[in-house]
Amino acid sequence: MRTANIMKVDRLRMGTDGQGITTLVAFYKCPLNCKYCINHKCHLIDSNSKVSTIELYNNIKIDQLYFAATGGGLTFGGGEPLLQAFFIQDVLELGAKNWHTTIETSLNVPYEEWCSLIDYVDEWIVDVKDMNPSIYKCYTSKDNVIVIDNLKKFVDLGLTERVLIRLPFIKGFNTETDVRSSCQKLEQIGYSRFDEFSYKIV
Repeated sequence: MRTANIMKVDRLRMGTDGQGITTLVAFYKCPLNCKYCINHKCHLIDSNSKVSTIELYNNIKIDQLYFAATGGGLTFGGGEPLLQAFFIQDVLELGAKNWHTTIETSLNVPYEEWCSLIDYVDEWIVDVKDMNPSIYKCYTSKDNVIVIDNLKKFVDLGLTERVLIRLPFIKGFNTETDVRSSCQKLEQIGYSRFDEFSYKIV
């Protein structure tokens, strides 16, 4: 039975991570090192955070009536959930695949490591940061080649309508013009759903 390090399980969320009432499962570990990260502790793995697939499923299924009534379900985030693709697949196979499933991801994980999830996921929320490679690397300390390859893969698979692209304006790293430029580049390859917003840095 697979296990994973889980940062938190946040129940009864609405209007933040997918449709209806959702439960957010946030994993430890992330390939990025963003300058401003709302979950910076994802890099500091708690040794007591390991959970098995059946433990997680039993924890979240108590809310299945809420999921059914509102069209909600599970959102896997982090950290980077695609680093735990096989764990997620096992949880969904236990019965969670009957609920609406959303993945919140940077998409900076090679396709081969998470392609098994394609048929299970109803919506992908992709935090692209910025399509400009220099801006992306300055902000995350990693290049965005894998991100762009994966975005093109969604296009090839005809799945762009399942993808919501998040494009933040991050003061000190990009401009509103950069955000619009990213949006235009994504539109050119086939994307139409965008969430443009400004980071509030305190």
